[in-house]
Amino acid sequence: MRAIIKLAEKDPAGAVDDARRAVSLDPADAESLVTLAMVYNSLNDFQKAEETIRHALRLRPDSWQGRLELAKSFYGQGELVLALCELDLANIDFPDAHLVRGNVLMRLQRRQEALEEFGAFLREAPKDPRGEQIRRIGATPPEENRALHTSD
Repeated sequence: MRAIIKLAEKDPAGAVDDARRAVSLDPADAESLVTLAMVYNSLNDFQKAEETIRHALRLRPDSWQGRLELAKSFYGQGELVLALCELDLANIDFPDAHLVRGNVLMRLQRRQEALEEFGAFLREAPKDPRGEQIRRIGATPPEENRALHTSD
């Protein structure tokens, strides 16, 4: 939990230390591994995130948070189809899953589907600070659009 708090406070070095410590205390705790993968994704260390989350999913294959972090690591590595497949496989109805799916679809030039996902994100998280940027994406002509980074 402390790693998540430090990540929210924009202290990624502290977050990675705390997440690694939690994993060292209980290497079989899938939630600690998911948290460590989340920290790696936030640091753009997508390969380490993927390795860590794969370990977590071997321990707990039904972890939707793990599937979301795996999709984020694929997205960060430019493996867009794998990211989309992971999100579809997990069938996650959570604001950040819609945001990641929207970003993936936008990069795959599937604008209308991306806008539907961004709309779902806005409905589920209307006060999220990323909402304004998402609204701008929807209002911007397709040739000027860039997908929103999930870590923003």
